[in-house]
Amino acid sequence: MRPFVIIFSTISIDGRLAAKNGFSELSCPYDKTRQHILRSEVDAVLVGANTVRIDNPSLSLKYARGRPPLRVVVSTKLQLNSESKIFIGGRTVAYAISPNEEIKNKLLQLGVQVRKFGGKLCEVMRDLYESFSVEKVMVEGGGGIIWSLVKESCFDELRLTVAPKIFGSGTSLVQGEGFLGPEAPVLELMDARLCECRTEVLLKYQNKNPIL
Repeated sequence: MRPFVIIFSTISIDGRLAAKNGFSELSCPYDKTRQHILRSEVDAVLVGANTVRIDNPSLSLKYARGRPPLRVVVSTKLQLNSESKIFIGGRTVAYAISPNEEIKNKLLQLGVQVRKFGGKLCEVMRDLYESFSVEKVMVEGGGGIIWSLVKESCFDELRLTVAPKIFGSGTSLVQGEGFLGPEAPVLELMDARLCECRTEVLLKYQNKNPIL
């Protein structure tokens, strides 16, 4: 068993999470509120190491009330700054394939739980369910993490906000080696509507063939 997995992201019209210089301020105030409300409704929020390094998110509930979710970061070697916001206050779990021992020890001293995994994100999801009683996970990126989830079909919903910007290059929503045409998954559109700001579009898709 694994949790219900929701991928939540805001992208440009051309499908970018960020411009080539790292600029990623796409959300309107309504979108930020939606993001924080969803955080308050899930048991855990998961991001990748690059998101922590570039954006340094706290994954807080600044624009919503409720119990702060478990914060989860996934990396290969745990090459992260122990002073990153995600490790300060709150509850955090860090997953790594081969964790750097020095950084691991620093994080353990901060009360962060460090766990090894074999490289598959479905393995992380199942461990969150079995070890932390996590029933619903919100994934906020980045592109590499989203690619891994799509490749493994280890997600249930994709919620996108499309902002009225075109970057032309930068980090894609799904950043990986890609599928050949016939292998590309087809999602089911569940909802499409205009944001309250009148300039962004909200899309909700369902994965028709999720791996449990």
